[in-house]
Amino acid sequence: MSSESLNGVKFPFSAVIGMDDAKRAIECVLVNPHLKSVLIRGPSGVAKTTVARAIGSISDKKILNIPLNVTEEQLFGGMDIESTLSSGETKVNPGLLQNADGCIIYIDDVNLMDQAMLISIMEAVDKKKVILEREGISASYNVDTTVIASMNPEDTDLSSHLLDRFDMCAYAVMSEDDGEKKEILRRNMEYIKSPADFVQKYFSEDEDIRNKIEKAEKIYPFVTVSDELVDIVVELCTKIGAAGHRGDIATINTAKALAALNGRDEVMKKDVEEAAALCLTHRRNYSPPPPEPPEPPEQEEEPPPENDDEDNNEDNEQKEEENPPEENEEEPSVPEPPDLESLMEEMLFNIGEQFKVIDYLEDGVPKRIRRTKSRAGRRTLVESDDKTGRYARSRMPADKYPDIAFDATIRAAAPYQLSREHDGLSISIEKRDIREKVRERRSGCTILFLVDASGSLGVRKRMVTVKGAIMSMLKESYVKRDRIGMMAFRRDTSELILPPTKSVEYSYKKLEELPTGGKTPLGTALMDVSTFMSVYSRSHVGEACFIVLITDGRANVPVDSGADPNEEVQKIAEGIKLPGVRWIIIDAATGFARFDHAKILAKKLEGTYFKLDELNADRLAQSVKSVVGNET
Repeated sequence: MSSESLNGVKFPFSAVIGMDDAKRAIECVLVNPHLKSVLIRGPSGVAKTTVARAIGSISDKKILNIPLNVTEEQLFGGMDIESTLSSGETKVNPGLLQNADGCIIYIDDVNLMDQAMLISIMEAVDKKKVILEREGISASYNVDTTVIASMNPEDTDLSSHLLDRFDMCAYAVMSEDDGEKKEILRRNMEYIKSPADFVQKYFSEDEDIRNKIEKAEKIYPFVTVSDELVDIVVELCTKIGAAGHRGDIATINTAKALAALNGRDEVMKKDVEEAAALCLTHRRNYSPPPPEPPEPPEQEEEPPPENDDEDNNEDNEQKEEENPPEENEEEPSVPEPPDLESLMEEMLFNIGEQFKVIDYLEDGVPKRIRRTKSRAGRRTLVESDDKTGRYARSRMPADKYPDIAFDATIRAAAPYQLSREHDGLSISIEKRDIREKVRERRSGCTILFLVDASGSLGVRKRMVTVKGAIMSMLKESYVKRDRIGMMAFRRDTSELILPPTKSVEYSYKKLEELPTGGKTPLGTALMDVSTFMSVYSRSHVGEACFIVLITDGRANVPVDSGADPNEEVQKIAEGIKLPGVRWIIIDAATGFARFDHAKILAKKLEGTYFKLDELNADRLAQSVKSVVGNET
């Protein structure tokens, strides 16, 4: 449904097709006062906003919208400047939340809201109280409200901590049934043609839902839950790895609301199952459990008989079955590379697999890099060094000519106006009152892949992995404002195959046409990429830059004729100094003859090191993003 409100007439709740989980979750929060929040997740255009704003047709509660660009002062309250200036005493101006007491607040695209702001909102909703301590103001007020929020996870996602803050999470999907799509279009056209007639058409159905909710509100205080069902809830939360107790509590409260909606005063197993689907799916921990310690080997009391031929034959046969010959293991040889479409499908299917990244620092001691908790979404906010970016807050100025925050400056001066000389001025401002703006902007990121396209990396399986990783990262580059580029080296030169770009379409053809084979001019590639990135980083001030070098670390084409190419590479690496540019070295060496060329190169470049043969395309992309996430 594209229209949530037409001429002030809300779309009827019962007229929304599909969205069954979201509707059920909304009914539960209207029944149970202990349920305080619902998150509706789904792609754009599935009626998330429509169903949320249709609550007014089944409830008398007012819907209060909170915009994404709201400030802390507008949301929680702040100084009433006019009253403070006239009276000389600090007066409080109420915020949006103070007006939300007894109402329902709705946040559209909640995943795009400032996370610190969202945490404060959820904290106030849980505690039913706002404590205001800022700019000489000390106040508090009660706020008994419910949060209904919607988001599109394809844009950016919420952290696991914020997801856990929502009691229920309903997943909305686009209908694939042609008949259902036709009905959606028909109802939408009817609503646009005559909103009042359309609302009247579904009035009785909305009234039935309203009466059901009112009846359930009366039954709810008497609903009981058996100990057996409580044990089931605890077991479910343990199995999915839900952190804390919010999941258990929300599941029990939702099950009680569902029982009341079904006209019962006792929770049944089906209520728990439906509640678990709403309350636990978004709390699932996808990290694998730690491996169990190996059991100590059992000591045999008596040695096995030495001359039992039958037992020996059986044991040998069993070993042959468990460990087939190596020839059978290597039988598939090198698989044919899939086309890009099938490769993308494979990456989407495998996303979320766990990985490890080892960081070899100057001391050579391997250290574990923590996985970043940020998922698909925009980069983190960083404080702007100039006057660009969003005005986030104010502070005492550090510069002689600051970016003055006039609102904060006036608030700082307001309480002292009665005791100051004005000399004809409406407001007397002293130097101690001046505040400057603190601006924030999203930090960009450029990742340049430097790929060995010589015969040493020409094995199809490894090149497909590298191409798949680049394509996987390009999928997120548009949302995160990242740029992905690619430089390849082979024969006696290096070439910029893909300039840093956000365009996925432009990248397909470039990656498909990447040739492989020939010698390995690693030294030349290091010099070329350092020259390119030195110029690039200076022209993109404030942007985090990374070079992902995929190589086995061995060179066979020297820069200077007659020089040892491997020794030359190490000397070139020692001399490379790129401020603000971080190296990630992926060791592409395979087989039994392992060399430490790439690992030594990583130490020379002071970069992060890990092995390609331990990663598939998706793990490679996720590993690089993990390092980037810890640096930005």
